[in-house]
Amino acid sequence: MSNEAKGLLGKIKDFYFNNQRKANIIIIAVVALGVFSYGALQYTGSPGFCNSCHEMNPAFDSWKTSVHSEVTCYSCHMPPGVINYATHKVAAVKELYLHFTVFNKPNPPKIHATQKEPVNEACGGCHSFNREMAFGGGLNVPHKLHIEQGLSCTTCHARVVHGLGDEKARKPKMETCMKCHDGKTAPAKCGVCHTKMGTPDSHKQANWFQVHGQMTKTINCNECHNWRPDWCMDCHTKKPQSHAVRWRSNHGAAAKADRDGCNACHTLNFCMRCHGVQP
Repeated sequence: MSNEAKGLLGKIKDFYFNNQRKANIIIIAVVALGVFSYGALQYTGSPGFCNSCHEMNPAFDSWKTSVHSEVTCYSCHMPPGVINYATHKVAAVKELYLHFTVFNKPNPPKIHATQKEPVNEACGGCHSFNREMAFGGGLNVPHKLHIEQGLSCTTCHARVVHGLGDEKARKPKMETCMKCHDGKTAPAKCGVCHTKMGTPDSHKQANWFQVHGQMTKTINCNECHNWRPDWCMDCHTKKPQSHAVRWRSNHGAAAKADRDGCNACHTLNFCMRCHGVQP
């Protein structure tokens, strides 16, 4: 120990023994302040504290019903590290100021939350970027590759905590994937990601082509096809191959052989425009 350190330690000892009452009060005050500060930091970082401000109610309610309901707000919304923690606490003073000076007044102005989206490092505290497959299997999602391409976790998973609806509704949607998987930025072929592309049971019935229009009332086509708004138009804007050669003179025989096939696209009124009577 250096002479300077020994000298300082000696002065502290002398002060304590010569002023024990005052020294004990200082020690107790410092310990109490430390305990209070620690408790205050823990409490102000809890979801319950965030929800004490009414403007946070929607975010709290969606968090409470999410798969992250056991994760604190700060675990996601604050970058890891002591410095980031301290910086965030200082910035949070502004939020308290706005709460007591703006939001509690009648007809407060609309002020958008300034809370930053979770950074990848925050997600990485619990989740592994080495995951290659989605939880349910059958979907190839190399997370590390996406991160290396500059994507943030919230690019795909923005709705996982504060989205609306059940767990299924909060999963990434196909159109989100297709913003990059357009065939230019990233491959657009289904098999690149979907390793198990089984045909739905409803599509296996022999008359699927004829009845699929009616089936849209009972099944949700958008679960697979909503990423392409023009999916139906691939067929419905083109003339069927059977209509190409001498169709005007031969269509009657085809209609008798496959009436349901006609009904897939045409109503009875369509026939009556020429025939004048119901066929």
